[in-house]
Amino acid sequence: MSTQEGVKTPHRIELCEEKPVKPKGNYRKRRIITPTILKTENEEVSSEPPLKKTELKSKPLKASNVITTNMTNGNSTRSRGGRAGATRTSDSHKLTEYFKEEIKSPKSEAPPPSPPVGKNTKTDKLNGDTNHKLTEYFPVRRSIRKTSKCVMAEKMRDLERAIREQREDGLQVTYFDGKGRGVIATRSFDRGQFVVEYSGELVGITEARERERKYAQDPTAGCYMYYFRLQGQQYCIDATAESGRLGRLVNHSRNGNLLTKALWLDGPRLVLLAAHDIAPGDELTYDYGDRSRESLRHHPWLAL
Repeated sequence: MSTQEGVKTPHRIELCEEKPVKPKGNYRKRRIITPTILKTENEEVSSEPPLKKTELKSKPLKASNVITTNMTNGNSTRSRGGRAGATRTSDSHKLTEYFKEEIKSPKSEAPPPSPPVGKNTKTDKLNGDTNHKLTEYFPVRRSIRKTSKCVMAEKMRDLERAIREQREDGLQVTYFDGKGRGVIATRSFDRGQFVVEYSGELVGITEARERERKYAQDPTAGCYMYYFRLQGQQYCIDATAESGRLGRLVNHSRNGNLLTKALWLDGPRLVLLAAHDIAPGDELTYDYGDRSRESLRHHPWLAL
């Protein structure tokens, strides 16, 4: 420690005395050395008793009795440090002065409104909002497959529309040797697709029998009677009279490419559907279904 000329700086001397401590219980004897502070020159020893262990936690720490030297106007002065915080200068400050902002309770503010879900905005990126739906990156793949009921319902709607519109497109009347007139396809038809309606006059069974006997007496007149059952009842469509409809001109074949289907649409109806895929130029035929002896005797081509 540097001093000015002619001024002597005292030193602090600490001596230690050995004091025996009695052990407790069956512990091994040991010697504990406790320091004893002796008074030095121009220094007073504090008269305060030593702190106990239980008081160390509650009382503040004391500053060591250290003598310091202050240089003021060329003269050295000595001062002894007392308790921490016992003396303050004009430059001393409280610890709370440096942490005023932190000690103040934060004002309760309402949370900012959350942005709408599903919109990728700039505020989301600034706020660190990285929660997004998977559908924002990958579009949802929706199945376009339809159930069997939906497919059947669509087919029935198309069939009803075709019957009401009396569709006969893709058909052409052609003359065949030995059979007379017939119908051929001018375009392709898929399996189960509507081809033409067997249109005529709907008559009762009793009247149909009388008309059939009458047509049998005239060899020049053909017979275009068709018997079928629908919803537990029997019906007959008489298409003998010329009407310009092509369904009555389709010829017979036991291995025909058309099937008959009876349905109810403003009354009993009889339609012809494709039994399998039909190519352009194929003759359209279906099985008349008459296997009686009398019919085969008068019309042997029914067996073909």
